[in-house]
Amino acid sequence: MREELTLKLISSIRIQGFRSIADEKLTSLDGHVVFTGKNSSGKSNVLRALNLFFNGETSPGEPVDFDVDLHFRPSRRQKKQISIEVEFSLPSQFRFRSGLESLQRLGSNFSIRKTWSLDRQRRPEESVTLIASGEEVQDGDRMVSDFLSLIVFRYIPNRTVPSELLRDESQAIASVIFKRMRESSQAADVLRGLSESAERILNSTASALADSGAPITRPNIATAESLGGMLRMSGFQAVGLNGVKVKDENWGAGHQAFFLLHLLRDIDTDYTRQFGWRQATVWAVEEPESGLHHDLQTRLAKKFIDWTSDESRRLQIFTTTHSPVVSMSADRGYWVEVDDTTSVFHPMATPALVRAAEEQGVSTYLHPILSYPFSPVVLVEGDLDEAVLNHVANVIGRGILKFVTLPNLQSDESSGVDSLISYIRKNSRLLSRRPKDCPLLVLVDWEVSESRINTLIQHYGERGDRYVVRADPSFCFNELGPTFVGLERFYCPHVIQASHEAGECAVAFPENGNPWSIERGQLMQAKGRWAQRMLKVNDVTRLSPLIKLVEQVYEAATQATNDQLRLIM
Repeated sequence: MREELTLKLISSIRIQGFRSIADEKLTSLDGHVVFTGKNSSGKSNVLRALNLFFNGETSPGEPVDFDVDLHFRPSRRQKKQISIEVEFSLPSQFRFRSGLESLQRLGSNFSIRKTWSLDRQRRPEESVTLIASGEEVQDGDRMVSDFLSLIVFRYIPNRTVPSELLRDESQAIASVIFKRMRESSQAADVLRGLSESAERILNSTASALADSGAPITRPNIATAESLGGMLRMSGFQAVGLNGVKVKDENWGAGHQAFFLLHLLRDIDTDYTRQFGWRQATVWAVEEPESGLHHDLQTRLAKKFIDWTSDESRRLQIFTTTHSPVVSMSADRGYWVEVDDTTSVFHPMATPALVRAAEEQGVSTYLHPILSYPFSPVVLVEGDLDEAVLNHVANVIGRGILKFVTLPNLQSDESSGVDSLISYIRKNSRLLSRRPKDCPLLVLVDWEVSESRINTLIQHYGERGDRYVVRADPSFCFNELGPTFVGLERFYCPHVIQASHEAGECAVAFPENGNPWSIERGQLMQAKGRWAQRMLKVNDVTRLSPLIKLVEQVYEAATQATNDQLRLIM
């Protein structure tokens, strides 16, 4: 299970005047960002813009061309210009090698803007602006070049032929190994050493391929029979079910693509073998689900989660997709549509994104109860509960849990315990279809009656007594009495007192040491303000009751998996 937050190297992107994009700013980007929408809506233009920013070309081998890449043809008085600005938020693991110490003064947050315009000969001309602390850095061109040299950027278009890219990468791997091998007077020793070295490099990729159920095993570089053949050596081979070696071009297209992405991840994020001491990797991948059946899509989507959560690999992925499974591997994404002739990007949480794709006929139907297939989903009673509990879960490294209200899971539903009971009753047969290690749980407030709890458990069915959780009021601070109904009783007294002193509510503070109390009307009026204050609290001591509650839910969500592990061991 993923417990860490995903890497976020690029925190925002602004694109102006590029292809179908007039002026769009994409913000609050996560480790894996997905774009979905109808064909020709402009999804891939974000990936092309990033490729232009990092590699100076819109597609492999295609430099910027204003006849194709300019958003519109302005009047003669308007300057023809394309602008792409990327804001970076460096992770704590990002390091600057010797000689680049000057980059440290930029801090961990800064922006780079690249602009393309036509010179007097009507040729595209690039200019670069470095922005730190809101100010342009003078003569920042060299600093930009030095910084971008620390990042591996790879664009994988949808039309990429996996076997061709595999062939290119096999040559690169062979070249590195061959150069590093000690000289040998025996050609056979050199070739055998090459094969053994490649096999070690491909170890994790081979394991993933085997787990996927592929009818091929033990992938390796297709080694030559002589040293002279090294110059022509390319591609990979594997062992088929009958023991015969099978070239990569004869593997199934889905397994080619699956193998390719695993291989590229190992190559791009192994920074010990990267020239120039690279520090992070950014991928732009078009429709990675192409050619993959549902099981492989699910496996790849789960890998995206694992890869972007691996702090040592520092990988951020931007993906266009029509697959609800791939969409669900991200926490949020963008629905893309065309308004007149311009692409418009709407940020959405992934359940809403998947629903939008279904309604527009872009993807197949996925029942909302199966949302977030890679995380335990916890249904809560209200929006404020959702926000506060997700905040606390992230603070303590339990971000694998997804707290969500029923209306945010399925838009035609409503909030409240009665709605939860009705929803679980109607959809109880679907609950067993969720992955065993990512169940759906129901968290209800501490004051909910025993009879309603029992009704929920009964409708839930198998494991209802485990997955229906009532908040335990014994976790709360002694200061907050039973008039603080709902999750608010688990808030820290400091927040309640500060709100009272700010005139946001009226709380009674008895002098005899009895718990504080509040009238219901005052509580309902102050709930929103309290929640906003709680979202700014990161002190684990003050969050103690809520942390205990999140841990209570986490234990319920993982108990089945832990039981299975104990049986195996």
